[in-house]
Amino acid sequence: MNEPVYDIRFQERNEIDTVKWDHCIQNASNGLIYARSFYLDAMAKNWSALVEGDYQNVMPLTWNKKYGFAYLYQPAFTAQLGVFFTGSEDSLILEKFVERTQMQFKFCEIFLNFANKVPGATDHDNYVLNLDKTYPEIRNSYKKRLLENLREAGSYHLNYLDSTDYPGTIHLFKSQYGNRFPHVKRTDYLHFEKLCTELTRNKMIFARQVKDSSGSLLNSSIFFRDERRIYNIMSVSLPAGREKRAHFFLLDHLIMEFAKQDLILDLEGSELPGVAEFYRKFGTVNHPYSFLKYNHLPFPFRLFK
Repeated sequence: MNEPVYDIRFQERNEIDTVKWDHCIQNASNGLIYARSFYLDAMAKNWSALVEGDYQNVMPLTWNKKYGFAYLYQPAFTAQLGVFFTGSEDSLILEKFVERTQMQFKFCEIFLNFANKVPGATDHDNYVLNLDKTYPEIRNSYKKRLLENLREAGSYHLNYLDSTDYPGTIHLFKSQYGNRFPHVKRTDYLHFEKLCTELTRNKMIFARQVKDSSGSLLNSSIFFRDERRIYNIMSVSLPAGREKRAHFFLLDHLIMEFAKQDLILDLEGSELPGVAEFYRKFGTVNHPYSFLKYNHLPFPFRLFK
């Protein structure tokens, strides 16, 4: 039996039909906000794509240049990319996309998405929670230690509040956690702030805060939202907030707010054991995604990242 022939072609950004692209991502069985054209335009230094047929299946290729070589990299605040399917979704077409990627770029360090299972790639944890049940049903899956933390938070008379202070949250995140993410540069934060402005116009972003009874800020979190998911994109707990379990309180109230909706709360992954354990306490399910890395650069360039 002959192997199917796939019409996979490389397209530069200016050749991509943005309407068809976004329609594909919105309707893909594994569609994610990170692959929408406005997200890539905001966060990627450059991006091109592999497109099959009339945008049945697509793969964004986020790239930069070093030593004269174009290479694939993962933009900041962009958890998962890879191949997105509205047409055929099978291991063979995924293999063809990866082969075509290797023809186009000799060096690659990117994250694929939860539906892309590539042999030899390294899995990274990602914790998600289905919100289509009632709040009591979801809370019934909370771990005992989480319930204890929520009771403790309740003793501090905390307040769960709406916010639109995205720049303030970004500034807090940078000041509190910037040294943990040295790969995230000043320009990345500026681009992320512009992305938040774009998402505000599209009504695909919201923020929530926790304050104590005196009005002091304890936690501020930014969430992105599309038709299927709420993305826990940025969260900051101040020292007093950590003492008062403000982040536990915020996520519990977020779940209460969006319970019984056909949405997935995507808490995003973390390789930090403490953070992963924190997410597991909410009764989440791990939907890992893969890290694809290869180096086909000629000697001696392959010795340098």
